Amino acid sequence: MKKVPLLACAIASLLGTQAANACTTLLVGNQASTNGAYYMARNEDYKAVWAKHFVLHPRTINEKGEFHSNTDRFTYPYPKVSLAYTSMQDWDTHDQTMGEVGLNSAGVGITSTESLTNRKAALTVDPYIQNGINEDSIENVILPRIHSAREGVELLGKIIEERGASQGFGVGFIDKTGIWYLETGSGHQWMARKTPNDAYFISGNQARLEEYLPHNKDYLASPNLVSFAEQHGLYVAKANKPFNFHDAYGTTGGQENITYNYPRVWIAQHILNPGLKTQVNRDQQNYPVFLTPTHKISLQKVEAIMRNHYQGTAMDPYANKDPLGHYRPISVFRCAESHIIEVRPDLPIAIGETEYINLGMTALGVYIPFYQGTTKIPYGYDIGTDVASNGSIFWDMRKLQTLGMANWKQNEPIIRAAYDKYEADTAIAQKKMEQKYLAIYKQHPKEATALINKFEKTATDNALKVTNEIFTTLTQKADMASHFAGA
Repeated sequence: MKKVPLLACAIASLLGTQAANACTTLLVGNQASTNGAYYMARNEDYKAVWAKHFVLHPRTINEKGEFHSNTDRFTYPYPKVSLAYTSMQDWDTHDQTMGEVGLNSAGVGITSTESLTNRKAALTVDPYIQNGINEDSIENVILPRIHSAREGVELLGKIIEERGASQGFGVGFIDKTGIWYLETGSGHQWMARKTPNDAYFISGNQARLEEYLPHNKDYLASPNLVSFAEQHGLYVAKANKPFNFHDAYGTTGGQENITYNYPRVWIAQHILNPGLKTQVNRDQQNYPVFLTPTHKISLQKVEAIMRNHYQGTAMDPYANKDPLGHYRPISVFRCAESHIIEVRPDLPIAIGETEYINLGMTALGVYIPFYQGTTKIPYGYDIGTDVASNGSIFWDMRKLQTLGMANWKQNEPIIRAAYDKYEADTAIAQKKMEQKYLAIYKQHPKEATALINKFEKTATDNALKVTNEIFTTLTQKADMASHFAGA
């Protein structure tokens, strides 16, 4: 969800719906991955012409001052010390609000937010709060001050309880100990669950968390979550069964869930667990929340899930020339950016924590690695508006993707082959750089940091070089398709 007028927010609160449902989130535990890494990924789907700025906020000492939301009147005091952190900002916020994803210098990552729909009955008794915390504020308020994923959950939960949430959302937090996921239940109610290490979780704009075990260390929630639901008739306790957060505060039915939200969960779960018997057009209430995958999940598999558009099936809206389609795919053209945070706990955080950033549509895009230890974002990643321009890496990628959409069957394989090769070649370069880093970082920390920065410059230069090469190839093909040779 993005910038929504206050009247629209009020209507959304009353109806229990969001003005814009967009993102898809995937979380993977370290025992469910091929390399022992935790993965936290999300596609941010909004507008195709909405440039993103990838920026590095430095560590700052704040004697006074407060954060101001760009979309409403929400404010929050600055911490005494703001940790350094990366952030994917909207172009029109002066790189100060609407952070979508980031890693901080304490080794904590965040993805915010997955828009979701809370139950109408819950919002009737506890509506969203005008000027409460929302997507515009979460990363830039929370990430500069937390030192663990759990601390991030607790801080965001406290703000929801005291100040209220102005929309429904899910937020992921990651560190070397695991992944937490928080969902709102209403204006002041929330619940969070730590992802089981041997499982994965997928959400597509719907409330997904279910059982709540109040005395289990892997669960957190607002203090009166259960009593509030029972007091207001949102939930009736069932003998010998744990409280069900989704039954009290979430939604399952409705056409939006059937064709827009749950099909994304369905396709991801059927890729990672081919033996599932659930049907895409029904059984939503039976979709598992956490699943142990049939085969362990690699980074490349995470990328493939985030790029999925039902390819190879009759449901593919692009190959079948049905741009609207019946079921909403994970990869849509209006994706502003996609990110994957990889945390490898056995490595120093400078190289053990990496953000893979894809600007624009994932199916026609490329994931570029940015290590936590980088101290300089290469030129062009903090440039661009809602009007096409030169010098902006976002717009370089978006222009190619637009050309790809113009002739999908011809251009998509060309784009995909070139970007897949880039990603494979870059993975080899990453391993070589990491080996060099490990050999020198203790005795020569400055040289080790310089090594990471040099890698980032090469990786980003190569991504742009490949993009221009693809664009040249597609331009030549367009020329030959309508080539009138003169005498």
